[in-house]
Amino acid sequence: MKKIIKAITLFLIIAIFSEVSYASEYLNNVEFTQKRMDENITWSGKEWITDKYPPQISKNAIEFTDIEENKTVKNKLQNSRYIYVWTGNDYLVYRSDHDYKGYDKQKYLYRLSADFQQILNTYEIPNWINYMEFVDDKIFIATENVFPSISDGRVLGINSSEFEIYYSYDCDKWTKVDYEDKYYIDMHKVNNKLLIDNYLYSDGNFDKIVYETHYSRPTYKVGEFLCEEDKKNEKKIEDNTVLAFSNDGVYFIYQVIDKKMEGIQDIFVVGDEIVIEDYRYYYACNKEEVFSQLREKLPNNPIYVKFNGDILGFDEPPIIENGSTLVPMRFLFEQMGAYVEWDSETQTATATLDNTVVTFSIDNINAEVNKTSATMDVPARLINGKTMVPLRFLSENMGYEVDWDADSRTAIIKWGEIYEKNN
Repeated sequence: MKKIIKAITLFLIIAIFSEVSYASEYLNNVEFTQKRMDENITWSGKEWITDKYPPQISKNAIEFTDIEENKTVKNKLQNSRYIYVWTGNDYLVYRSDHDYKGYDKQKYLYRLSADFQQILNTYEIPNWINYMEFVDDKIFIATENVFPSISDGRVLGINSSEFEIYYSYDCDKWTKVDYEDKYYIDMHKVNNKLLIDNYLYSDGNFDKIVYETHYSRPTYKVGEFLCEEDKKNEKKIEDNTVLAFSNDGVYFIYQVIDKKMEGIQDIFVVGDEIVIEDYRYYYACNKEEVFSQLREKLPNNPIYVKFNGDILGFDEPPIIENGSTLVPMRFLFEQMGAYVEWDSETQTATATLDNTVVTFSIDNINAEVNKTSATMDVPARLINGKTMVPLRFLSENMGYEVDWDADSRTAIIKWGEIYEKNN
């Protein structure tokens, strides 16, 4: 009997404090159409297009039309792969097959007429162009300072230094976008936002997102949702193809949508379809069939939490109860550096940070701070296996200050006077 009790206790501890293991869950009644994959094609924002000149174009990635060849344009774009980005009037074209032999060509950006017959302008960018998107009438490029690696007069490969991101309205004047960590590069279009790994970009600023149990990339905008392939958690899921849908890149729900896929490479929204690229094929499904099921699972009017300037991406979204914000306990305490003990028998948690000890239990407003009785406005709750705790009470008693931004529905936790005195 004791062994059984021990096993149950251990299970409860693991359930509350271990990383979340997401179950495989298939979307209901979603049918897929297989698309073409015999050549490298991308979505330009206007149509599907092959990456060589003269390209082939298609509206459905099944039936393709040949473009009449123009020798002048071909002389510029031949023997290399190019990505075509539609601006609404013409195409911006950049070289995508990165190799040291043509590293100098990687610095050029071409403006191509809508009929593919004329190069309207050529722009030389200071550094190697790694990625480009057209968002809100602005051209965003990710650049990398690349130079040949030479030994004994032989070119052995390429070296690179820090990555930079710029935007421009006309490709002539470029404005550098500053962000904290220069090691982040993968930039994907997410409508009015760009997500650079775990940096959420909006209006020229970057907010770093610190996720609770995973680190996800790449990220794509799929209609009103962000979609990611989760590299860290993929082994915990029966099938390796996962759609992770989120609200503003913070909350994630995992859905395995097709067993045949070998892993998500890219995702596009084309008309009424979501098109998913794996290593072998493109698969298309009806956008509304997917969205209608996912909307039910996303929180309305989400609440955000910033800790020392970083957005905390909780697996279980914060909630408001009687005017108080409740957040997952374990992740919050981890960010604070607190040590947590859990008594499964009494459902009581004890959090220790430096000389401060806070004790509280589930569904009980009575707590203790350094063995002194205290009362919380709302009790801690157990929701979907997560212990949710009153953010302001716990943070302030741990020596932090909490502000509330009503416009963005964001709780802001920062160093407080108590913490600074104790450290």
